[in-house]
Amino acid sequence: MDANPSSFAGSKTLNIVMLWLFCVTLALLFLPLEMVSLELAEQVAANRTYLYLALIVEVSNFLSQGIFIAVSYFLHKRQVEREQEAMKTTVSRLDFAERALLREFVLQRKSVLNLPEAEPSVRSLLDSNVLQIVGEHDDDSTRAPMIITKQARPFITYRAIGLTRSKMSEQMLEQIMNARPEFAREKKTQPRAYRGIKAA
Repeated sequence: MDANPSSFAGSKTLNIVMLWLFCVTLALLFLPLEMVSLELAEQVAANRTYLYLALIVEVSNFLSQGIFIAVSYFLHKRQVEREQEAMKTTVSRLDFAERALLREFVLQRKSVLNLPEAEPSVRSLLDSNVLQIVGEHDDDSTRAPMIITKQARPFITYRAIGLTRSKMSEQMLEQIMNARPEFAREKKTQPRAYRGIKAA
């Protein structure tokens, strides 16, 4: 979740003030003030206890923020790892129709396809966060432009969707072409063969 800009600005201002107070407190406690002003040195000596208390508060503030940042980073990292593991499992369990649909991004050499949301395979991939809508719907055809999400891309390998980087046999090619979903195909004429698929 994104931080509130005004809250971030307020926290930054507070940190700057606390840093200046920390520097001033250290200077008053540990610099030889007698060389600057005897009167100032006497006042500092008389209030040394309060200065030490202020130093404790200032250090505690920085330590608490450091701990908060470390814990937030750890929790975020754990969340990302869980999401990646969940996506990896989702991709490994794709059914035949879902793999055929994802192959269209490679076969058509496109990053965006206009797909009907009502199709079961499309709906399933949207629900599992493998696909994402990136534009306005076409009310006439109930289609929407969709892409493979950033979370899913690392796991949508050639093997995961039933393709190979090497030259495919006629039998493999025929199986892939026969499995292509009609609703995802381009309207223009497609090539007869697709033998050499190279990684993007």
